[in-house]
Amino acid sequence: MRLYRPLLWFALVLAFGVVSLGAYVRLSHAGLGCPDWPGCYGHLLGVPQTADEQASALLRHPDRPVETAKAWKEMVHRYFAGSLGLLILAICLLAWRPEFRKRQSPALPTLLLGVVGLQAALGMWTVTLLLKPLIVTLH
Repeated sequence: MRLYRPLLWFALVLAFGVVSLGAYVRLSHAGLGCPDWPGCYGHLLGVPQTADEQASALLRHPDRPVETAKAWKEMVHRYFAGSLGLLILAICLLAWRPEFRKRQSPALPTLLLGVVGLQAALGMWTVTLLLKPLIVTLH
């Protein structure tokens, strides 16, 4: 199938973007820009923008003031990482098709899917466990 190789290249570029964005989030101290996961102050898409949304977010998380700029940095990283996870899932599903298994083992894409799943869990724990050093290092 002609789709497999372009997906691999796109995943490689997207992975570089996810790692770069992750470093940017960390270096700009935006790692806790959103106190919940996978959304941000209860928003799955976007961050609280209006005064009403920010007041509601502050009621839900009184110890965490809304910092929109940091929240957007964090959410863009999450959107990229989520897209990468879905892309790797598609690659893994393609790798398990019989025509692909004749040419190569699906073990590596399956292992990669597991690693990305673990990274997603570590990303969640990074936020929910408030930047525990071991979790941050592993992530």
